[in-house]
Amino acid sequence: MRRFSLAALLSLLLLPLGCSDPKNEFQAPPPPEVTVASPEQARVADLLEVTGETVPYKRVEIRARVEGYLQEASFTEGAMVEEGDQLFVIDPAPFQAAVDAAKAAEEVANARKRSAEAVIKQAQAKAANDQAQYNRAARAAQSGGVTQAELDELRTKYQNSVAEIDVAQASIESAASEITAAQATVRQEELDLGYTKITSPIKGRVGKEQVDIGNLVGAGESTLLTNVIQYDPIYVTFTINEAELRRFQKAAQERGDAPGPKTRDNNDRKILIGLADEEGYPHEGSFDYADLAVDRATGTYLVRAVFPNPDLTIVPGSFVRVAIPREEQEALLLPDAALGRDQNGPYATVVGADNKVERRTIVTAGLSNGKRVIKSGLKPDDRVVVNGLQRARPGSTVRPTEASPPVSGSEAAGQPDAATQ
Repeated sequence: MRRFSLAALLSLLLLPLGCSDPKNEFQAPPPPEVTVASPEQARVADLLEVTGETVPYKRVEIRARVEGYLQEASFTEGAMVEEGDQLFVIDPAPFQAAVDAAKAAEEVANARKRSAEAVIKQAQAKAANDQAQYNRAARAAQSGGVTQAELDELRTKYQNSVAEIDVAQASIESAASEITAAQATVRQEELDLGYTKITSPIKGRVGKEQVDIGNLVGAGESTLLTNVIQYDPIYVTFTINEAELRRFQKAAQERGDAPGPKTRDNNDRKILIGLADEEGYPHEGSFDYADLAVDRATGTYLVRAVFPNPDLTIVPGSFVRVAIPREEQEALLLPDAALGRDQNGPYATVVGADNKVERRTIVTAGLSNGKRVIKSGLKPDDRVVVNGLQRARPGSTVRPTEASPPVSGSEAAGQPDAATQ
């Protein structure tokens, strides 16, 4: 028993000596390796980024201008139509009958005028004859060959002939007035007949039929039949605040532009837009119109731009991203792949002097030469993780490796073509 206790005690004393083997101590793994690079410096055009809305270049309501029954719809809903293409037909029969009646009334008035002209010729001949008889009688009365009563009778007969000429002349003038009125009626009836064939006043896309065939239209109102919208070109309207307006005005003054409001004829400013699913601003347009005053309720200034839209991809009523290039300025650039985004917006992963990782919130703008413009949040000498982001956790230590030197700023400078809202 004593020997067993001594052996056990010796075993316990030797046990810690075995656990102290340095080969069994825990060793922390080396810091993960990441690739870092400093932001690239370049001169890029500053962008004013706002939200705009697309508006049709022209929108025409096609309405019935005469009353009648809709007889025909000559188009396919949603199709493109040319200016002058027929869209609807209102039953023309009643209007054709009205034209024929008006023309007949014009012919009657012409016949009355011709009859009055014949009557006046007869009256003039009769008056000339009566005047000759009276003159002969007057000479005979001087020698006593004609009594005074006979002379008075001949004078009265002549005066009646002259009055008949006046009556005939009045009939001619009355018939002429009837002809003028009849001609006006013919023109009006022909105009109404023309309104039974309804054509498109512009080239564009036609909407759906608002009234079915067979219905009475134009009864007491100009019934809406459909709409035609011109897609190409297309307007984009947006607003800028008063401070930005003053900034543009000052920049124009510095360039030596003529003072005063601008119109499409004296403002060649380029304006860019991007649709919701597009990267950057692939559509380029130009200034078209600026409002007359700042809206006192909102403190904003309405501007309209016009854009070519030959493939009709820009649909009226859409919200678009608008970018207005301003003066060039120094900026920092980073590849989009080096940036992260979450509910708080874009951020960059920065490695500090102690090789600890920091998450830095940034403000971005457009793309320049394929790289994202950094408006704020970074400095030129910051070391940004460009490769190995999944290994760079905020607060952890990493082993940074410098990336290949970036291209020069002059090579990187270019026109911005995208933006992060």
